[in-house]
Amino acid sequence: MLPDQELVVRDTKREELELICDMERGGAPDFVIPYSIEKHHSEFAKPNVVYKSVWCDAQLIGFFILVLEQDARNVEFRRIVVSKPGFGYGKRIVKMVDQICRSEFGRLRVWLDVFETNLRARHVYEQCGYQRFGESEHEGRRLLLYEKVL
Repeated sequence: MLPDQELVVRDTKREELELICDMERGGAPDFVIPYSIEKHHSEFAKPNVVYKSVWCDAQLIGFFILVLEQDARNVEFRRIVVSKPGFGYGKRIVKMVDQICRSEFGRLRVWLDVFETNLRARHVYEQCGYQRFGESEHEGRRLLLYEKVL
């Protein structure tokens, strides 16, 4: 796969959750807190949780999860996993997320958290226009909060 190849984003199918679970466990264990398959099924069933799969040449190369907040304005960009880091796919997908949040869901703001130690992801978010607005903690690890007004 070349980084300039077309990426196709579509709604995830329930039968793909096992692949997503495997990708999540194998991807970046230091940066993503993996869900069990049961947790993925539970989240997938919620009407405000959106799973999108990213395909390139008929191969699943990543996914992301969005949570549409009740205020009809904000989206939590809960998770992104790319199976082939270092090829620029992450940056392209983040830009697609912004467009989807604006055009498909009519949202005005996207926010996310990222572990402070995840320098690669922080760099991508900052390059895509996300601004740091706070911090939090998960199990003793520092999380940085980022947002982008669309």
